[in-house]
Amino acid sequence: MFIAAVSASNPSPLWFATRGAGVVTQVLLTGVVILGIATSLRLEGKRTPRFVTATVHRNLSLFSIVLLAVHIATSVLDPFASIKATDALIPFLATYRPFWLGLGVLAAEILTAVAVTSIARGRIGPRTWRVIHFAAYASWPLAIVHGLGTGTDAREPWLIGLTVGCVAAVLLALVDRLLVGRWQTAPIRLLIGGVTAASVAFTYAWAVRGPLQPGWAAVAGTPSTILSKAPASPGPVHSGNGGFVDKLVGSMTQTPAGAVIGLRDIVDTTLSLSVMPPDATQTLPVVTVQRNGKTVCTAPARVTQTIYAVCGTTRIVIALFGAPAHLTGQLTTSGPLP
Repeated sequence: MFIAAVSASNPSPLWFATRGAGVVTQVLLTGVVILGIATSLRLEGKRTPRFVTATVHRNLSLFSIVLLAVHIATSVLDPFASIKATDALIPFLATYRPFWLGLGVLAAEILTAVAVTSIARGRIGPRTWRVIHFAAYASWPLAIVHGLGTGTDAREPWLIGLTVGCVAAVLLALVDRLLVGRWQTAPIRLLIGGVTAASVAFTYAWAVRGPLQPGWAAVAGTPSTILSKAPASPGPVHSGNGGFVDKLVGSMTQTPAGAVIGLRDIVDTTLSLSVMPPDATQTLPVVTVQRNGKTVCTAPARVTQTIYAVCGTTRIVIALFGAPAHLTGQLTTSGPLP
């Protein structure tokens, strides 16, 4: 799903900048991790002494932090997602995809701690510095999951390929590292290898069922005000005469006449639904289904914890979850909608 900062036809330069800086930072961090592993293995080539690898590792780390700062600054300055400066400092408090954004904040804070302690290495001692420096390896998987969870390009083939390439490169370097060592450390290396394999399998399963599926924007915690700016698909996405189950996002507003619910289908984005309280001539709430702003049907609804109505000859069931300001739901139909 493509979300633009101003509109689909007039995207914000800041929105492009933060996305571009984030992707490049991911690639640079991958290089930093690989060079860090190479440094720990004391690898060197015939024309590349070990100190060159260490120097490139340090300089690439500094460049990564600079690009990370650009990524954070443009995210805060861009008004589209309404990310505040405090959201970039305190994890999991943002209104925009809070958990996945929070993982990125944690990764950034780990990298900042490593950079600061590296400057003060002479004062804190090499052992303390080494312990903090090892924590930098945790920032890389956090950054990968953050990118999948918050990135609006997560389903694009080029970004999937880039992410797979980064993960594969780090895994190959890690395998080389785990194969080297004394027999006494073999159990620890086997444990690290097992945990890594399980983590990769879990992340793959999560990505396939989550960020790579339609409707992830709403599930991830994108405010409905932002989802409403996404361009609608050109037509129905469901074929055949069978029913379907789609995810919904919307909000509920209390009025003197009762609750008014507005919902949008996040799979077939041409569909929107509203539930209005009955007026003086009605006894039941009314469900209105629209496609591309044109009314498909209007029908009385039976409302309990779930909303039931009939649109033409198609039965529809709407299950709602969440808080009134950030509703999510599920639309189940017995057949196609016009």
